[in-house]
Amino acid sequence: MAEAQKTVIVAEPDVLVRMVVSEYLRDCGYKVIEATTAHDVRTILHARHPVDILLSEVSLGGETDGFSLAAGIRQTHPAVDVILTSGIAGAAAESHELCEQGSIKKPYQPKDVEARIRILLERRRASNKP
Repeated sequence: MAEAQKTVIVAEPDVLVRMVVSEYLRDCGYKVIEATTAHDVRTILHARHPVDILLSEVSLGGETDGFSLAAGIRQTHPAVDVILTSGIAGAAAESHELCEQGSIKKPYQPKDVEARIRILLERRRASNKP
């Protein structure tokens, strides 16, 4: 079971993928905020919603891709852990510096996302990161 009150932004342009993973994470006890574009994510963060994890597709619609979004969040919101997802070959190598556990290759199972979130939260707890 997920830790109480942990918040995950799911940034995914494919509505079916977004709905399935969001619902699974809610069932695991996470608060989930859904987003479609990088602009949506920045709006959520600028509204000062407490966010612990960003799960983002690399190929977001709009002006910013997941890589650029992750790099910006690293600078402006360093307490937010980032998980990138992609079906693009080579995305794992590029995302390694942006998300410490690397990307999750599509297609993925929602349980794999939740397992990655637990790893990040446990590492945060162990390092006393807020």
